[in-house]
Amino acid sequence: MGRKFIPNTLLFLSATIIGVLIIELGLRSLYPITFVHVETLGAPSGWDILPDRVLGWHPKLGTRLYDENGILFSRSIYAKVAGPKLLLIGDSVTFRAQIVNSLANLLPPEITFLNGGVIGYNIEQEIEFFFRFQKGLRPDAIIHQMHINDLQASRQLFRRDGTTKLYSPRVTEVTINPVLYRYSHLYRFLVANLASRYSKDELKASAVESLRRMRDYARQNGIAYHLVLFPMLEPLADWTAYDRETRDYLLNAARRLELDVIDLQPVAEQMISAGIDPKEGPRDPLHPNQSMGEAAAKYIVKRIPSLLTLQPSSKTSTVNSRSSMQP
Repeated sequence: MGRKFIPNTLLFLSATIIGVLIIELGLRSLYPITFVHVETLGAPSGWDILPDRVLGWHPKLGTRLYDENGILFSRSIYAKVAGPKLLLIGDSVTFRAQIVNSLANLLPPEITFLNGGVIGYNIEQEIEFFFRFQKGLRPDAIIHQMHINDLQASRQLFRRDGTTKLYSPRVTEVTINPVLYRYSHLYRFLVANLASRYSKDELKASAVESLRRMRDYARQNGIAYHLVLFPMLEPLADWTAYDRETRDYLLNAARRLELDVIDLQPVAEQMISAGIDPKEGPRDPLHPNQSMGEAAAKYIVKRIPSLLTLQPSSKTSTVNSRSSMQP
């Protein structure tokens, strides 16, 4: 028995290693890396986060980046005189401000554009963040820029106190091995499915309930609430089945809630057909470049002509000089 122990142990270890490699290769083949990707945030200057049991995490407010109301200083545009306030909420597309800046070039200069975008948020988080921090701004209109990938579990990795931790809504923070995360597809898969697991039905239900909550609040307070759905910046024929299903679901859910929704997919498709690249980077189908931002803004104004005559619905205070900083 003693003489067989070492060979048997080596055989077992070899079989285990081979099995793990087979699973690793299988996952890489069956599931694209984006499917099990836990997004790592490239922190902007001045960025810091606070863990939150409901939101998972939120940016620290009252900093050089975000004010106390969850508004981005440098990516908002302030009118010189008191006028209507347009709040834009959403994820990294809103945060990067290509559409925000383009809208400001099309709409009257009396409008203040407040950028409340947060990188990595999904629909539930975007709306909860509004009610937690932005509601007191009492905007005259809200443009909620949903993204096709906003119907996924929101998970973020941050390095804090010398360790890398994962944050996700309603889940206690989880310590992550950054080396395994970077190189092992299997490890990412386990993180995505065990550390903070959500079923697709749960994500759908939470998104719809959040949209209903926002709709009711806006109607009760006389606030114009507009939904914009941002697409994958690829030909629709090349979208994954998951992304196509998500688009259909969000469009139908908004209509069931009697919310008008502006789908920007035809805008992107038209640009691509004309040979114009809408992407911010060659491998970034998630974020628009300036050309896409301008085209999207023109389409939004065409679909929501009331923005051209937006008026303050309540007494507003004078704000800082009108300014903008490109993302």
